[in-house]
Amino acid sequence: MRFTTVSMSIILLLVGLIFTACTPVNSVNLLGPASALFPRPTLQTKQTGLKSAQSILAGRQLENSTEFVTVSLKAVGMSSIAVQPSKNLNQRRLMAIRAAKMDAYRVLAEQIHGVQLDGQTTVAEAILTSDVLSSAVRGTIMGAETVTIEPTGSDTYKVELSISQVHVDRLISLYKKSLL
Repeated sequence: MRFTTVSMSIILLLVGLIFTACTPVNSVNLLGPASALFPRPTLQTKQTGLKSAQSILAGRQLENSTEFVTVSLKAVGMSSIAVQPSKNLNQRRLMAIRAAKMDAYRVLAEQIHGVQLDGQTTVAEAILTSDVLSSAVRGTIMGAETVTIEPTGSDTYKVELSISQVHVDRLISLYKKSLL
């Protein structure tokens, strides 16, 4: 039977450990100065090692905990299937999903960049004759993730998007530097 060098060194290590464990404390150390570097464990060193292991495990449990909250913005977009311009029902469904997604992106842009409102009111002879209000949104959305796409009835689709706070902060800083 042929042993590799790794197998042989493991066997020699085990024989040395067994021999060291059987020798009395006041006897001559036959393994030399290397065994002096690793003294036998005492009750105090065992307790210290146990406390260290417990603190490491507690840290790992905190890392794996689901209590961490990620801050994000969410937006919901809705669209009707019936109003889509196609004769094919499946194509209208796909178009409704796309329209709902665009609506959700618009809502995200409103939350991040704000809404520009323009209004015009006309009063003649102390009577309100015309009141026009328009809104516009301009902005760039990057890093948004689709959370859900689902039908909410027989004729409507709902799309929910989410964007993390890290992406929002990056977008705002780029917008303030006039890079967007």
